Amino acid sequence: MILITGGTGFVGRHLIARLHQQGEQVRALARSPHDVPGAEPVQADITDTAAVGEAARGCQAVIHLVGILRERRGASFRRVHVEGMRSVIEACRQAEVPRLLHMSALGTRPNARSRYHGTKWRAEELVRESGLQTTIFRPSVIFGDGGSFLPQIRSLVRRAPIVPILGGGMSLIQPIWVEDVVSCFVGALGRPETVGRTYELGGPETYGFEQLIDLVAESEGVELVKLHLPIPLLRPAVAVLSRVIPRFPLTSDQLTMLLEDNACDITEMRETFGVEPRSVRDHLAE
Repeated sequence: MILITGGTGFVGRHLIARLHQQGEQVRALARSPHDVPGAEPVQADITDTAAVGEAARGCQAVIHLVGILRERRGASFRRVHVEGMRSVIEACRQAEVPRLLHMSALGTRPNARSRYHGTKWRAEELVRESGLQTTIFRPSVIFGDGGSFLPQIRSLVRRAPIVPILGGGMSLIQPIWVEDVVSCFVGALGRPETVGRTYELGGPETYGFEQLIDLVAESEGVELVKLHLPIPLLRPAVAVLSRVIPRFPLTSDQLTMLLEDNACDITEMRETFGVEPRSVRDHLAE
């Protein structure tokens, strides 16, 4: 039995489908669970150690996928990323689960400028200090069926009369297909040599942000009118608008991350897990 936290999410659903296909028994833990084909649903808050521990009882491994990209009432980065991680580790100890796989994020590092990456780093430290048999994954932006990344860009290029480009649009991004991420997680379960390791995950191609926008527009047959937004003006505007408009599509923390390169060397990913990653270009062509 394998417990997947965040099992009803984008990556979780794909991971459950793969494990079920391979004959594994899976529990899917979520705050508000609903039926996930191939898994036993379990309702629990990630910071409720007793509930998570009960869900982990009888499992051989826990795969921790829970994370948020923006804070909301009752769900801060610290509560979800750090306290949630602390709860999962203690639950593993209580349930005597030896193996823990954790999904972090590319760009996670000490002294990160964004609070998202800062709390992800603290969560990683807890994993490394846990004494469990752990593996950490740091994927770049993930795309695929059921994901929001490419659909959001498609919607922007189809509907917006003018497509905004942040600064020079040169920040690098290395999107990775969700099934390639799943292959790495599943591969790690059967490879003892991955214990104690951290793997950065990315696709086969790196794009500047504007280049990726152009690629999606080309696949949609759309001619773009683009406007480069100067960062010194954009930062204060986002800070104000994200506070006064609840559903404003960008926060100051997200802006900070979007202006940083998000790319990595995937040689170790390829060699360890035998993954030859699928490109965004091929995905769009289909």
